Amino acid sequence: MQSSYITSAQRAHQLPDLGAPEIAMVGRSNCGKSSLLNALTGRRNLARASSTPGRTQMVNFFAIDRPDGRIILADLPGYGFSASGREARRHWQELVSAYLKRPTLKQVLFLIDIRRADPPGDEDLELLNSLAAGRAAVLPVLTKADKYSASAAKVQMRKFIDHLEAIGLAVPGVAVTSVLKQTGIADLRRDLGLGD
Repeated sequence: MQSSYITSAQRAHQLPDLGAPEIAMVGRSNCGKSSLLNALTGRRNLARASSTPGRTQMVNFFAIDRPDGRIILADLPGYGFSASGREARRHWQELVSAYLKRPTLKQVLFLIDIRRADPPGDEDLELLNSLAAGRAAVLPVLTKADKYSASAAKVQMRKFIDHLEAIGLAVPGVAVTSVLKQTGIADLRRDLGLGD
C-alpha cells in the first residue's frame, strides 16, 4: 500500500475531481484526525498533526494506492474551536457542506475523543445526525482510547451508543481506536478496504 499527499482546498471551488472513491474524516478540532490518518496509512508524518486546536483550515487530500485501485482519504477542517470566530465558522460550514455533496464520497468517519463520548455535545450530535441523513455511510470512531482501560473504553462506547439511540440515531457500529497503542487500527484499516 502506497500513500501520498495530493492537494488541499481552502474554498469550495478548489475541491478537486480526483476520480476515485473517497473516505472523509470529520471531527471536532484536536480529536486526532491527522494522527488517525497517519496510523491508517502507516506513515508517521503524512498528515500534519498539531496540538493546536483549529490548525487544519482546509480539506487535505491523500491517496492510498492499492493493486485494485486508488482510495482517497480527505482530512476535513475540525469544528467547534471556540476561538475560531463567526467568519471562520461560516467558512467551515460552506467548505464542508460543499465537500459532503461530492458523488465520490463513499464513507464518512465521524471522530470523537472518547472522553467526550458521554455525553456527546449538542454540536456533535447535530453534525452526526446531519451526516447520517446523507448518502455516504457513516462510522463513528472513538479516538484516544488509551485514556481509559480496555473495559472502561467499552463502557464509554456503550454509553455513546445509548446517547445516539436516545435521539433515534442508529449506527451500524462504532470503532474504538488508540493511535498510541494501535488499538483498533488494523481492524479499521481492513473494514475501510485499506489493507491488513
